[in-house]
Amino acid sequence: MSEDFSGWFHRMLEENEVADNRYPIKGMPVYRGFGMRIIKVMQRYLEDLLECDGHEPVYFPVLIPEEVLARETEHIAGFEEQVFWVTHAGGNKLDRRLALRPTSETCMYDLMSLWVRSHADLPIKIHQSVAVYRYETKHTRPLIRGREFLWNEGHTAFESREDALENIEEVKKIYLKLISDLLCVPVDVNLRPEWDKFPGAEYTLAFETLLPGGRSLQVATIHNLGQHFSKVFNIEFEDACGVKNLVWQTSYGPGFGRLLAAVMGVHKDDKGLRLPPEVAPTQVVVVPIFFKDSDKEKICSAVSAIEQSLRSQNIRFKVDWGEDRPGSKYYRWEQRGVPLRIEVGPRDVEKNQALAVRRDTGEKTALPLDNFEVGDLLDDIQDNLRVQARQSFESRFFEAESIKDLDEYLGEGIVFAGWCGQDSCAKIFETRGTILSLDKDNRRGCLVCGTDGMVIKVAKTY
Repeated sequence: MSEDFSGWFHRMLEENEVADNRYPIKGMPVYRGFGMRIIKVMQRYLEDLLECDGHEPVYFPVLIPEEVLARETEHIAGFEEQVFWVTHAGGNKLDRRLALRPTSETCMYDLMSLWVRSHADLPIKIHQSVAVYRYETKHTRPLIRGREFLWNEGHTAFESREDALENIEEVKKIYLKLISDLLCVPVDVNLRPEWDKFPGAEYTLAFETLLPGGRSLQVATIHNLGQHFSKVFNIEFEDACGVKNLVWQTSYGPGFGRLLAAVMGVHKDDKGLRLPPEVAPTQVVVVPIFFKDSDKEKICSAVSAIEQSLRSQNIRFKVDWGEDRPGSKYYRWEQRGVPLRIEVGPRDVEKNQALAVRRDTGEKTALPLDNFEVGDLLDDIQDNLRVQARQSFESRFFEAESIKDLDEYLGEGIVFAGWCGQDSCAKIFETRGTILSLDKDNRRGCLVCGTDGMVIKVAKTY
């Protein structure tokens, strides 16, 4: 994070009661009410999409026996430095170590081998929304890089590779609906380099956005596991001809904390948060304005009518009856990113209307009390935030023709450059940022040595 964005981000977490980073275990923040309500909206949205696609919800225990985690050697090698181990129960040492779930492939596939016998048992598509634990050794950041984080993970088993590939495309669409449609956060989907793929996967797709500090933030991944884990865990089925085959598998997941950080950072302005209406815990705030006691009765009556109308439209709303001055209320709700503010003052009531103020543009619209509809306004705010974010995102891709260009653009966004594939030249990129993807079909001279190479994307990351 840049210094400015980092300070803003931590202040928003605290002042808006999103999360509290003062819990006495590093990398394990407390998600407060406002932050959890946003996460709950996106969690329900995602779970509904997955279950409409045929996924079944499950819950697996948080503890994984060491022998189960260790069955897949490449997988455990990728996580062994980050695993939390439970070794004692009270004062008694356990007879085997138990891992706090860093991810669930091993524990799920151990059971999946018992569930699958014939092709009639397939496909299996399951998901769970849980916390996972990894002893992150890099500098921890609340929501972005922690040692306990909330996510949804999906796991599958299919008869054929084609079915698994089709699943990857369907989940990609689901994640784009979650990230780009609900949260209005633009993403770039990249095929991770071989050295940066998920341990045990054939390949990994990563969904990345850009935060105001200029760094790329990975918010979700999809892994094609091929038959790697099914060989290790002996997940076999008998096909229609009686022949035994190994299943084909995929796994995937978005991090809810990172998605929350993305929606905060991508849409921010100088006043604070700007939340897309579909994910905002409070979509509309109603602010009654009293100048004298004689105003109260008619304003309360108007507010009551507005409340009834908003309920009938299934709008998430609050009425601010607090005693602060109107300006203080406006400041607080603008900082919290509430998409639409309704001002109800005596002059408005005399005109049989209320004043709607958009958080995204500040535009004001008079709405009649006898036909009080806000759906179109909220839809327009959602669309406008999506367009604004997409335009900003697309302006932050750069072409580097020299190392000087690379140094100039890294930290601003995602940079295209040429790389020959040699380790000696890779050091120039890796000491400055992270190689996000390789495009071997698109040729370009290496930025370092000038020989023929491939196009790569490079960025500073979290």
